[in-house]
Amino acid sequence: MTVPVFLAALAFAWPLLGAALVMAAPTPRSREIAIWMAGAGCALAVAVFLFPATSAAAEGWDDDPVQRAGRVMLAFGLLLTVMENGTVQDRLLRGLPHISTALTGLACVTPDPIIGLGILEAALAYGVFVFSRPAGQARAGWALVRTGSVGIFLILSGLLLPSGSAPAGLMMACGLVMLAGLTPFGQSWREENDTYLFLPFAGAALLLSMRMRAHGGEAFETALVAAGLASVWLTACAGRSDEGQRLFRTFPSALALIAVGAGADVAALLFLCGWCLAGGNRFGRAWAARALACFPPGAPFVGCLLLLSMLSDWSWSITVLTVAGILCAVVRSVPVEGFTQDLWPDDAAGRVACSVLVLTGFLVPLAMMLGAF
Repeated sequence: MTVPVFLAALAFAWPLLGAALVMAAPTPRSREIAIWMAGAGCALAVAVFLFPATSAAAEGWDDDPVQRAGRVMLAFGLLLTVMENGTVQDRLLRGLPHISTALTGLACVTPDPIIGLGILEAALAYGVFVFSRPAGQARAGWALVRTGSVGIFLILSGLLLPSGSAPAGLMMACGLVMLAGLTPFGQSWREENDTYLFLPFAGAALLLSMRMRAHGGEAFETALVAAGLASVWLTACAGRSDEGQRLFRTFPSALALIAVGAGADVAALLFLCGWCLAGGNRFGRAWAARALACFPPGAPFVGCLLLLSMLSDWSWSITVLTVAGILCAVVRSVPVEGFTQDLWPDDAAGRVACSVLVLTGFLVPLAMMLGAF
């Protein structure tokens, strides 16, 4: 076994090891151990991106740098999640972010997307089991598993239809929109603990959508662009209320699906970075609102530039609608009282997120010029 293959195997097993340690550790020390394990997982993910495995054992993922970089984003999303949350008393809930990240990362590297969808269903079932254990939570758990399972069933149905056919593309697109939690088509996540599961879950759905494009064909791409554009405009017109600001959680996911439909995978990667680091329950924070609304100089802003350059070749009318929707969203994202916080966050998690967003926005175009993507 070569060193790159060993690093790749360790990167996928590491979150599961982290979950075991976090759940076994005494409650006062669990958060500290979770942060160290998540930080080591980020280092492993970066190492796998820089030194990809080339043997036959890694076939299906080692040739795609966008997928490898996407798993780096999932790893940093886990780090930010455990940094933001304090000590959790429930052992299973404490280890859920690590297990969700491990399973979703594994789903993205399976040679067959159908197997990847099965792993996502297992991650969803485990997360719902953890959420629905307290008394009175059965109905909420059923709503979560129902929406996710319907999305997976639609994608599987589309994959069983002839490749490139319009019914297959439309069914797959509808399923992916539901899995990504796209407003207003997907799951509405209101509980803070929901992000333990859905941050990596929706991120994996975006990565899988890139691999399904060949089977879905033109109908798949058009449906993704249409759904993403509708979600962008719904967010842009939502206003400055608390509910309107809440919609910005899925704003980078909407732009990412537009990018996937237009074939701009690198732009989708940059929006994925915004989803993992600024999405979820961070929509009420000033730095997160700037990132989600594509303020410069972070990764979503650079992703907008790349997306618009690709959309101009795809359709000028869609390009104009996308630009107008993004500009409206930027205006609407500013609270009535304005941004009261400084540009540099006060908390450690926010500083890590802002640093990674800016570095990603700078390094990804540089890597494109060097031929890495």
